[in-house]
Amino acid sequence: MPIGKQSDNDHLATAIGHRRRSVLVTLMTLLLVACTTNAKIFAQQPNESPADPTSSERLIVGIEGFYRVGHWTGVRHTQHQHVKSITTRDGDGVEVRYTQPKTNQRTQWAYVIPGSEAAPLIAELESGDLIASRFPSRASPSRGSSMIPLSMPWIVTIGDPLGIDELGANKLLDRGASVAVSQPQTGAALPDSTLGYSGVDLIMINASGGDLLRQLNPNQQEAIVRWVESGGRLLLTLGASAPTLLKESSWLQDLLPITEIKIAELDPSAFETYTSSQTPLSPFDGLLLPNSSGTKLLLGRTTRRQNAPIASQYNLGLGSVIAISADLEKPMFADWPERMDLITQLLGDTLNPKGELPAQNTRSTAYDDLAGQLRTTLDQFEVKNRYSFSLLSLILLSLLALIGPLDFLLLNRLLGKPILGWLSFPIATIGISLFLIYESRPLALLKSDSQIDIPKIQSATDSENSSLPVEQQWNRLEIIDVDTTIDKGFVRSIHYLYSHRAQLADIDVSSSASLKRIGSRMRSHLTTPFGYPGESFGGIQIGIEDSRLPTYSMNLDDKLRSASIGGMPIASRSSRGVYSCMEFAPNLVNQDSISRRSGSELLQGKLANPLDVDILDGMLIYGNWIYVLPTRFPAGSLIESLDALRQKNFRWHLSRQKALGSSSETEAWNPSETAELDRVGEMLLFHRAAGGTRYTTLNNGPLSELDLSHVLTDERCILFGQLKDAATTLQNDESSELNAEGKRETFIRVILPVKNLREK
Repeated sequence: MPIGKQSDNDHLATAIGHRRRSVLVTLMTLLLVACTTNAKIFAQQPNESPADPTSSERLIVGIEGFYRVGHWTGVRHTQHQHVKSITTRDGDGVEVRYTQPKTNQRTQWAYVIPGSEAAPLIAELESGDLIASRFPSRASPSRGSSMIPLSMPWIVTIGDPLGIDELGANKLLDRGASVAVSQPQTGAALPDSTLGYSGVDLIMINASGGDLLRQLNPNQQEAIVRWVESGGRLLLTLGASAPTLLKESSWLQDLLPITEIKIAELDPSAFETYTSSQTPLSPFDGLLLPNSSGTKLLLGRTTRRQNAPIASQYNLGLGSVIAISADLEKPMFADWPERMDLITQLLGDTLNPKGELPAQNTRSTAYDDLAGQLRTTLDQFEVKNRYSFSLLSLILLSLLALIGPLDFLLLNRLLGKPILGWLSFPIATIGISLFLIYESRPLALLKSDSQIDIPKIQSATDSENSSLPVEQQWNRLEIIDVDTTIDKGFVRSIHYLYSHRAQLADIDVSSSASLKRIGSRMRSHLTTPFGYPGESFGGIQIGIEDSRLPTYSMNLDDKLRSASIGGMPIASRSSRGVYSCMEFAPNLVNQDSISRRSGSELLQGKLANPLDVDILDGMLIYGNWIYVLPTRFPAGSLIESLDALRQKNFRWHLSRQKALGSSSETEAWNPSETAELDRVGEMLLFHRAAGGTRYTTLNNGPLSELDLSHVLTDERCILFGQLKDAATTLQNDESSELNAEGKRETFIRVILPVKNLREK
């Protein structure tokens, strides 16, 4: 081949190679642009987008970035823009939209219940802008925003944290504090509703937080007071600065039984002895706490040798207030090595993280909390007929007899045609199988004679205006608490609805006719989803986001006193949990005073039923003693003398302990028992009185607000029993109600004051 011809071929091959490379580069560039464009479009989808790096600067979650899963959480905008709605995921991973009150609110707080750690957070502003983010994940609270687990105490401090924020920290091991402390710097950082304090274990206020207290508006002050009355705990340090603090924040004085503010010089020896301190303290000025009321946690004396309580606990509704007559943030106490020991001993287990449970390695249940045992108990429904083993054995024997001796005698001996056995055998087998399948069909649970109401539910496959009765069932536990000392009542209830078909349910909990006789004026009622992933509920969900079910809504009114569920999806052959909380003003009648017998732990006097309902299987609880009432305690009736009632040990009653000669036998708690709803409910109501985790081997975290063991002091007793009728009704559109059959237990607790009579 000529040399020139070969050179032309080489040039041609080189040009073709360059073109191929340029085409390949162009294709790769187009592919990269397409991927980038798709990524931007994907990032704009609110349901699937990761946290926006700039959104965390525009939204503040909880109190200084702290929140708990499954509890109401406040969300506010840094530029004070009104949040119109918040979209997140509930505990089952279903998308839910929380519609917020209108723009005429005092602050820009919005409230939502995150269903899981790092749940999606999509806020819609009044301007129409969307902020896509996520709730903070679990981290060390000392390093910034974090989800607070149930095992970690959460403290909100208004003023000096008194070293609690460093409790359990170790710089050498790079270990954060074992207590989460929210320390707001401005009044705007505190919620304006009691919903924002849901999940908080303790609020601590001292004189150094006086400037912040002056910034609180009346709604923020009311939020703290209502939180304490509904079961919260408040710690006040009232030393020499107490007159100024209580004068500038007069609402704090209303929390204490103090009529006159007096300051006295106190002897520090009580603090030194209580903490076994080897470091002496100097006398200090403190508020003189009343000696005639409250539970004295630490009794001291003044420098004039007069007895004076320097630490007392006062009951306020379902909660309590602890007052310490000292400014613990002052330099003298700040340099005292035993200051933290003093605080931890006075607060009991509040600052102690929950460790490993007894028998945790041998327990067979997936949950580690009483809330999980309650969920499992309520989440069991009688949707099929049940037959005993003996009946099934008879059916099986009948089948064997039919295809055996009867078939032989009938076909062979009587008819003389054994070939018909090829037909009789399948006919008998198929016939009995069809009969068993028919008998095992889901029960039609809608009965006109049932006493339990459920909402009218519209099928997701039908039109919006059509509604069909379906197989469904509703189980629930109801707790009514009436505090006669502050004339307030609370109703907390947990409901589980089973549906055989896919449904969209509009659920709103309201008071029944029975509850209206107890209290007519309903001040608030909140209906929310119940349950979330985790060991507390037995890991009810594997994934957080479920896109198969449609979005439903949570509607809050303008005063944040009412919340209802709209269009909650219920998959076929499944159930959903609902939690309800209501506050009302009770109607009390015929109140007779009860007094403590002098020199004894027992009571004396008359006992009246102050309610307009009958109490069944009642008992009067005082300390560790119970007075067994008649099986039926009629409304407004009177027992002339408590001495006529039989007395029992309360802890023995809870643990089913029996005396056997010189020894006793206790019935061990079975965490896997789910058949006795009344037994599980009773343990939830008095968990600590029964021995706590040492007896049940289970925690009591999500539903710890139901436990009123701390109310059983020298100044309080509890009238406890059950009601025949339900306390709540569940409606769809305020006009339609259906009846369904299911398990229900309705407990009632009436807190009565006890007068302490001094010995003469």
